[in-house]
Amino acid sequence: MKTAFKQLKSISNDKLNSCYLIWGTEELLLDNAVKAFNERMEEDNEDPMNIYHFDLSDTPIQDVIHEAESYPFFGGNKLIIVHDSYIFTGKKVTHSFTHEIEQLERYINDPSEFSVLVFLSPYDKLDKRKKITKLVLKKAEVIEANPDKQTDVKEYALSFFSQKGLSISREGVDLLVNLTDHNLTRTIREAEKLALYHSGETAVSIDAIHQLVSKSLEQNIFELNERVLKKDVGGSIQLYQDLLTQKEDPVKILALMISQFRLLLQVKILKNKGYQQSDIATILKVHPYRIKLAVQKQQKFPQSVLSQAHHMLITADHEIKTGKVDPELQIELFIWKFSKLQEKL
Repeated sequence: MKTAFKQLKSISNDKLNSCYLIWGTEELLLDNAVKAFNERMEEDNEDPMNIYHFDLSDTPIQDVIHEAESYPFFGGNKLIIVHDSYIFTGKKVTHSFTHEIEQLERYINDPSEFSVLVFLSPYDKLDKRKKITKLVLKKAEVIEANPDKQTDVKEYALSFFSQKGLSISREGVDLLVNLTDHNLTRTIREAEKLALYHSGETAVSIDAIHQLVSKSLEQNIFELNERVLKKDVGGSIQLYQDLLTQKEDPVKILALMISQFRLLLQVKILKNKGYQQSDIATILKVHPYRIKLAVQKQQKFPQSVLSQAHHMLITADHEIKTGKVDPELQIELFIWKFSKLQEKL
């Protein structure tokens, strides 16, 4: 199966299809898809006036089809990009107009030779029960712009640095991708920062990645939980206060802490039952890198300790949601109580 990365590259070189569906939540891939089609039009010397943009949130699909079937006023070929193509998902939208889906079905079965129709659907799921979705999946070129599925984030990062005339070691690209939680958009944004920093140089340094790449909230929570487990009260509270200074929501912080401790417990239990790391990732449907970290961490602590931390956090969450305590103070109280409890054991 082609990756989204390779599919986008093929837009520049291969014969274009009459219809594309690009769906998913990876913002960078959606933006780069539009860029790739625009550049292809330029390379083919097509008139810029033959590029049209529609949005299904304010335009009926029949207007789009009418444009696709109308001969180009300036000759050549048309590129028609249709934004917010929610009609292939389960999203319910109320408009003053009605999308005449039958016209789209007819067009997909018999498309114009002079038009390239590109549907952008920035959603994490398609409704494959719909007749129109089944048809477009069968007839169109489908590019999945979802993180960690068809997208090889490392390959994209390596290509980015190569285009900037920079080399990066395998260790460096692994570190960059891990720090950005394997999120393509964040990875490339941080790569742009690194490229600017290394302007005039030939290689990206490991030290620069450590210094310049911003940790995600999840990465910070991972470190916070580790400090908690090591009974580093001062370090835990300092990191927590830093997150509050960065305007992070304490309720969200607590939810992520619970989620990570739950993952540690699940991994611990499955490892004790003899499951391998790859099997655990499949069973829990969690990114392999997160499982790798969880496997390494859970070995350092008994199941009873992980279970106790998880239970105390769930209790703290309940007390916040019932209005019994202040959210900001509750996490600090958990850090103190858990540390004191561990010292008695």
